[in-house]
Amino acid sequence: MTSRPFAGRRATGRGLLALALALAGTIALAETSASASASNSASASASASASAESVGSTTYVDCSRPLAGDGSEASPFNSIAQANGRTYAPGDTLAFASGTTCTGSLAPRGSGTATAPITLTAYGTGALPVLDGNGAADVVSLTNQDHWRISDLKLTNPASSLARRTGLRISATDGTAHRGFDVGRLVVDRVAGQTNKTSPTTEDFVQSAGIVTGASGTNSTLNDVHVHHNQISNTGGGGLKIRVGAMAVKGSGVLVEHNVIKDVGGDGVIVSYADAPMIQYNNASGVGNGVYPFSGGNFAGIWVLGDRDPTIQKNAVYGITRMSVADSQAFDCDWGNTGTCTIQYNFSRDNIGGFFLDCDGCGTIGGAKQVIRYNISENDCRMSSVTAGRSALHMYNNVFYCTDRRLDITLPEESVVENNIWGGTADSRLPTGAGIQWLWNVFQGVPRPTANGIVGDPRFVSPGTGGDTIDSVDGYKLRATSPALNNGSVISGNGGRDYWANPVSATTKPHRGAYNGPGL
Repeated sequence: MTSRPFAGRRATGRGLLALALALAGTIALAETSASASASNSASASASASASAESVGSTTYVDCSRPLAGDGSEASPFNSIAQANGRTYAPGDTLAFASGTTCTGSLAPRGSGTATAPITLTAYGTGALPVLDGNGAADVVSLTNQDHWRISDLKLTNPASSLARRTGLRISATDGTAHRGFDVGRLVVDRVAGQTNKTSPTTEDFVQSAGIVTGASGTNSTLNDVHVHHNQISNTGGGGLKIRVGAMAVKGSGVLVEHNVIKDVGGDGVIVSYADAPMIQYNNASGVGNGVYPFSGGNFAGIWVLGDRDPTIQKNAVYGITRMSVADSQAFDCDWGNTGTCTIQYNFSRDNIGGFFLDCDGCGTIGGAKQVIRYNISENDCRMSSVTAGRSALHMYNNVFYCTDRRLDITLPEESVVENNIWGGTADSRLPTGAGIQWLWNVFQGVPRPTANGIVGDPRFVSPGTGGDTIDSVDGYKLRATSPALNNGSVISGNGGRDYWANPVSATTKPHRGAYNGPGL
């Protein structure tokens, strides 16, 4: 992206148990039988204490009730203000009545523990409870708290004008490590977040999306963050913006998976300042569009910034039709990444900005090695690179299929392009340079840039027929008559599997392209 920046668990009660056992051991030196009794008693007491902590209590909220209750199931709270007035303890649950709507900004207090998180969820039967921020900065917010499990709610935050807004925000601001956030099965729709990334609204855009996490202040981090199975649509600023640390101190334990992001006015998914984050099984479509469409600067489908060893795998990104200033790609290894940025086993199609962006030179240079392997790109037709970066690219065993318009490909100055299948037009020109190596590729329609490689039809089963999921691309398997079978280059550390999970040997020549199964 070209305007930046964005962007160990402890078991409660173990200390008491350890002290009790140590005391029992001391007594044992003088009185063995008494020691055994004391030890058993201490263990039973600690066990009962942990069990009691994990049970907690439930606070009920039903905003359809005409009278304010005491938070019990028989007499629930009837407003977000009442829910905000209580401090929740480990093992507690804050539950909103299904089929109801509450208006306001929920900021519940308290922290759970690893063994007894606090749960925010629904109760009863019927439609998901709706929390409507009514134009507030955040519908739900947690600040400097730990161990929350949030699920089964619908969050909405519409307004007549755009501003810095979210559905859910989790923040660390106090210079310490916070951890333990499980966010799943939320529906977030219509959040009037800022859609213009250009000055003076850049920071408002950065802080707007369906779900945002942030760490600010020296040494503040968020850790053990699991964001999964959420549905996000029509949210200005983007879908998921998961920031968990800073360049100097990164958060850890970030897993973003199985989310559906559709028609959001900004980035689909960004994970920043994380140690080895995993982004997988997400489906992002129509990014940049929606009720609050993107209106200025740059955005991308799924990207990473300032991370160490990030992995983007098994995602589908398609239908980006709104061209930003320079980006709008499906995937992006951006600035500040270190180690290896891996993009593998993904499917993308019909994205106006193309398949991939190398943006290491867009900000603080991290110089991460970029490994792009076993992906399928259909009708993307474009890749971009900011040459001021230092990233070395190894792009192998991918399929790039674009037979209806000219390929527009820019690669990092140091690139190895190996075992891929390229389908393009005769007026396309693939890049060459002293640092770019083309090895064992197949070129259909597009002129090959060097003497190395096969020119001809790879004989796919049914190319150009990709759908809306990572499982919709069987058309890119190879026929038994394909010239690409069993004659690719053996690549060390190849991941051991192809796009369809067929094995890839460390010693036997693979097929070229993303398929390594038997010819069909």
